Amino acid sequence: MTDDMEERLREVFRHRAEVPAAAGDPVASVRDRMRRRTRRRGVALASTAALCVAGIAIAASALAGTEAGSRPAGPAVTSAGSSPAPRPHTPQLSLPAPASAPASSSTTGTAVAPFSNPPASLPSNVSSLMLPTGYSFGSLVNDSGQLLVVGGALSTPATAGAPPACASAQISSNPFAVGAPATTINLVVQTTNSCTDPASIGQQVRMVDTETTDPQSTSGVSGTIAIAHHNSTTNIDAVGPVVMRYDVASDTRTVSAYGGASLWIYDIDTKNGPEVLQVSATSGQVEDVVRTPAFSRPIIAANSDGLWLGNSIEGGLMSGTVFHVAPGSHTVTTVVSSPNDAVDWLVADDGHVWAGIRPSSVGGVLSVWRFDGPKATVAFDTPAPSLQAGLNSVVGDEQDGLWLTTSDPPIGDYPKPTDNEHLDVVRLDPDTGKPTVEAVLLPLDLLPADSQTAAGQAALSDGNYFLLQAPSVGGYTGFTQLLRVTPLP
Repeated sequence: MTDDMEERLREVFRHRAEVPAAAGDPVASVRDRMRRRTRRRGVALASTAALCVAGIAIAASALAGTEAGSRPAGPAVTSAGSSPAPRPHTPQLSLPAPASAPASSSTTGTAVAPFSNPPASLPSNVSSLMLPTGYSFGSLVNDSGQLLVVGGALSTPATAGAPPACASAQISSNPFAVGAPATTINLVVQTTNSCTDPASIGQQVRMVDTETTDPQSTSGVSGTIAIAHHNSTTNIDAVGPVVMRYDVASDTRTVSAYGGASLWIYDIDTKNGPEVLQVSATSGQVEDVVRTPAFSRPIIAANSDGLWLGNSIEGGLMSGTVFHVAPGSHTVTTVVSSPNDAVDWLVADDGHVWAGIRPSSVGGVLSVWRFDGPKATVAFDTPAPSLQAGLNSVVGDEQDGLWLTTSDPPIGDYPKPTDNEHLDVVRLDPDTGKPTVEAVLLPLDLLPADSQTAAGQAALSDGNYFLLQAPSVGGYTGFTQLLRVTPLP
């Protein structure tokens, strides 16, 4: 990232400093990526200047961008899927400009706010609604089967040391509508996350990540991880002792995932070196500590078979691509041994793990893999050249399939004006990896379609795919629009 780009990004962040950061805030994500600049592995770019401009647009518009890198195939395994089916012809579509919506009450309510006016220009299986104003909505989460949009309340002034006001609103599928937002005060004030981590909503325990200035740290900043246990009687989170200490550095990013009966936490630069903690998802007690290889910015997922780690394109060269830690184990096993591939995304449910894997060098094709059971038996390895390579949030499971949003045509190793003409909402068959385009959307008016979905920007509920889009302009105030995509017959 150039110094000029960094300064322009900082300008954006200073401009919105008075706005409380929402849980899953995509601008906060860009800011973290800027602060923790990463090492890249073997990615050739045609025009650094062009990509910098795209990065500035993404930050200003509060959408997390993707890497314009190569696309992959992984070690040779017999493919169980055929070539992707051709896309159906779809006429050019236009997303509506964000319309003003009446402000909603900040108190809990069951009434459904009338924000839904699906425009005729959207595909027949896509509906749109405007989110209530006055809130900085940044994430979608499933809370015990109920879909919520979460963020911060803009009406509450940001006061130094004061707990932030967090907001959530229920989303119903049929009818497609958003309920009146409810605001709560987060009683556990964190430095790195002003509202409750969306991934932990509905969980009994959650990670409390705090970063502070530390002259003893090599970077001048250190972090601590503690575990908060929710008391359903008092509705208060009791924070336990620090279970991990780490230094903040360019290749440091604490990551966590829930799976089975555990919360898994990883960091590369702890006081003990790279390590994984296995924490009980009911008691909050640390059950296992595992020393690991040095994963820089890994992609992770978890299920009842344990923790799955993928070496991302933002990581360094390693002796493998996908790794596994079984519950209660003190060792890390290698699942995919190729040292020249990278993982773009991982999705896990009980008994299955899906991965998007690509070569870290130029010229490869993204492949969709599935691993079954604790021994990670390879079920298929299907090349998917129609999918955009890059870090992406993929959601789904064996029952509903895997869903993602990807650029079409995909951005190549050397971006061209003909790339990125629109966005495809794609469903991957969970048993073959075969992609099917479920909807086609034009890129947003204010930036090209080089943005894939970031963590929390999309969710699956009641068999439908939900996608946050259209951040407002003239100062970040969160996403203004929610799309619902119903699977094609």
